[in-house]
Amino acid sequence: MAKEFAKALYNSSTWRTRIRPAVLARCRYICETPGCFNPAEEVDHIIELTPENIRDPKIAYDLSNLQGLCSACHKAKTKSEIESRKTGSLLAPVYFSPDGEVVVK
Repeated sequence: MAKEFAKALYNSSTWRTRIRPAVLARCRYICETPGCFNPAEEVDHIIELTPENIRDPKIAYDLSNLQGLCSACHKAKTKSEIESRKTGSLLAPVYFSPDGEVVVK
């Protein structure tokens, strides 16, 4: 579920009619987690949205910061991010770009 500060973004016409469909079409509606071939149902911000960065278009709307994920992978990624914040983990999350490049957050 969207955080309160982000609801306006996710309900915007730009998100619903342009950004979200573009991300899902780019990944051909297949989860972008390596090795997962489930249908992509959610669009995830690789660099997590915060109240401080939500107005930055490079974070909120740039397709290079967005990935299509299945619900299970999105929940696992979110849980991992929450755990990292709780434990103060020094390990940066690692993701793969659409062209297979390693991206360290």
